[in-house]
Amino acid sequence: MNAGEIVRRTIKEEAHVMNPTIYYFSATGNSLSIARQIAKGLENCTIKSMAVGATDEPVGGPDNPIGFVFPVFYIGLPRLVKRFAQNLNIIRGTYCFAFINFGGNGADTLGMLDDILKEKGVCLSYAAGVKMPGNYIVKYQAFAKGVVQKLIENAMKKADEAAEAVAGGKVWPIKRKARLLSKIASCSYLYKGISEWDKKFEVSGKCSGCGLCARVCPVNNIKIEDRNPIWQHRCERCLACIQWCPHEAIEYGRKTIGRRRYHNPNIKVEDIIRGLTCEDI
Repeated sequence: MNAGEIVRRTIKEEAHVMNPTIYYFSATGNSLSIARQIAKGLENCTIKSMAVGATDEPVGGPDNPIGFVFPVFYIGLPRLVKRFAQNLNIIRGTYCFAFINFGGNGADTLGMLDDILKEKGVCLSYAAGVKMPGNYIVKYQAFAKGVVQKLIENAMKKADEAAEAVAGGKVWPIKRKARLLSKIASCSYLYKGISEWDKKFEVSGKCSGCGLCARVCPVNNIKIEDRNPIWQHRCERCLACIQWCPHEAIEYGRKTIGRRRYHNPNIKVEDIIRGLTCEDI
């Protein structure tokens, strides 16, 4: 092979180097840990938080896959994720993928995202999901430590499989299921009355006024006044404030009293805070 052929081959190879971007939403670290694991299997992968919002700049393209990693809320699409996907300017022809995590099941969450993407002229070429430790302690007790470890280990294996599939350009269309149930749950529980939902947050005398709850909130819904957190009625129901409070001083009415708090053991609170800035992680 002469010098000219080497140059031409090098240029051709460089032209097809993938530069994937993973957009994630994570309140207690589950989705961030998955996004990081997938990124390990993809070269030149950038990870960005959906909480900072979408810009008008076009993203994606033939060699720039776009991924979405986020939790399922009420067997549906979190409102923050929905807004982000609707506002994202994706170039037609982009390979898109998604990886969801849930405490119960995913229902039609991936289908809801796919519907949004199809309006932009793209679709989910690959989609998968996995059960993770649930964090919605308003409804149930946090998972035991042994269960948490097993679920996370399995999720990391599934994330590795997803990375391999995306790297190979695998096409694995989603299978729609429970469409009506997901739609009803989202409209009746997740989106309905959202402006009133955070009125039940209460703060006990254990509060130190550190303000960490405000710093981890993905939508700046908490203000600190006289060293007390005040909710501003645009809550996403992610419970980051409850789960990361170092003194367990925040309760949701009486429902969370005595229940274990949860955040992913492989993620630090500093990681969550960094993700709420424009800094890639």
